[in-house]
Amino acid sequence: MAYTQDDLSAVQTAIISLATGKRVVRVMLSSGKTIEYDTAGLKDLKTLRSEIQAELNAAAGKRRFFRTVTSKGL
Repeated sequence: MAYTQDDLSAVQTAIISLATGKRVVRVMLSSGKTIEYDTAGLKDLKTLRSEIQAELNAAAGKRRFFRTVTSKGL
Protein backbone atom coordinates (compact mmCIF):
# COMPACT_ATOMS: atom_id res chain seq x y z
CA MET A 1 0.00 0.00 0.00
CA ALA A 2 1.32 3.44 -0.86
CA TYR A 3 1.22 5.66 2.20
CA THR A 4 1.58 9.42 2.21
CA GLN A 5 2.94 11.96 4.68
CA ASP A 6 -0.68 12.83 5.51
CA ASP A 7 -1.25 9.21 6.57
CA LEU A 8 1.73 9.43 8.90
CA SER A 9 0.45 12.68 10.38
CA ALA A 10 -3.01 11.19 10.95
CA VAL A 11 -1.55 8.16 12.74
CA GLN A 12 0.71 10.33 14.91
CA THR A 13 -2.24 12.54 15.86
CA ALA A 14 -4.25 9.44 16.79
CA ILE A 15 -1.41 8.12 18.96
CA ILE A 16 -1.20 11.43 20.80
CA SER A 17 -4.98 11.52 21.27
CA LEU A 18 -5.02 8.03 22.79
CA ALA A 19 -2.02 8.80 24.98
CA THR A 20 -3.68 11.93 26.36
CA GLY A 21 -6.86 10.16 27.40
CA LYS A 22 -9.18 9.94 24.43
CA ARG A 23 -10.89 6.55 24.42
CA VAL A 24 -11.46 5.96 20.70
CA VAL A 25 -9.84 7.48 17.60
CA ARG A 26 -10.46 7.05 13.90
CA VAL A 27 -7.72 7.18 11.31
CA MET A 28 -8.63 7.82 7.69
CA LEU A 29 -5.89 6.84 5.25
CA SER A 30 -5.40 8.30 1.79
CA SER A 31 -6.69 5.04 0.29
CA GLY A 32 -10.11 5.84 1.79
CA LYS A 33 -9.80 3.16 4.45
CA THR A 34 -10.98 4.21 7.93
CA ILE A 35 -9.67 2.34 10.96
CA GLU A 36 -10.93 2.78 14.51
CA TYR A 37 -8.62 2.24 17.49
CA ASP A 38 -9.19 2.26 21.22
CA THR A 39 -6.63 2.37 24.02
CA ALA A 40 -6.04 -1.38 23.71
CA GLY A 41 -5.05 -0.87 20.05
CA LEU A 42 -2.30 1.63 20.82
CA LYS A 43 0.39 -0.98 20.12
CA ASP A 44 -1.15 -1.74 16.70
CA LEU A 45 -1.28 1.97 15.93
CA LYS A 46 2.41 2.36 16.78
CA THR A 47 3.20 -0.61 14.53
CA LEU A 48 1.28 1.05 11.70
CA ARG A 49 3.25 4.26 12.28
CA SER A 50 6.53 2.32 11.97
CA GLU A 51 5.32 0.64 8.78
CA ILE A 52 4.32 3.95 7.21
CA GLN A 53 7.58 5.62 8.24
CA ALA A 54 9.63 2.75 6.79
CA GLU A 55 7.75 2.92 3.50
CA LEU A 56 8.15 6.70 3.27
CA ASN A 57 11.87 6.41 4.02
CA ALA A 58 12.28 3.72 1.36
CA ALA A 59 10.46 5.87 -1.18
CA ALA A 60 12.72 8.81 -0.34
CA GLY A 61 15.81 6.64 -0.76
CA LYS A 62 16.83 6.89 2.89
CA ARG A 63 18.70 3.95 4.33
CA ARG A 64 18.99 2.97 7.92
CA PHE A 65 22.34 1.76 9.20
CA PHE A 66 23.33 0.18 12.48
CA ARG A 67 26.87 0.39 13.75
CA THR A 68 28.09 -2.30 16.10
CA VAL A 69 31.19 -1.81 18.23
CA THR A 70 32.77 -4.63 20.19
CA SER A 71 35.93 -5.14 22.17
CA LYS A 72 37.70 -8.01 23.85
CA GLY A 73 37.69 -6.19 27.15
CA LEU A 74 41.47 -5.79 27.40
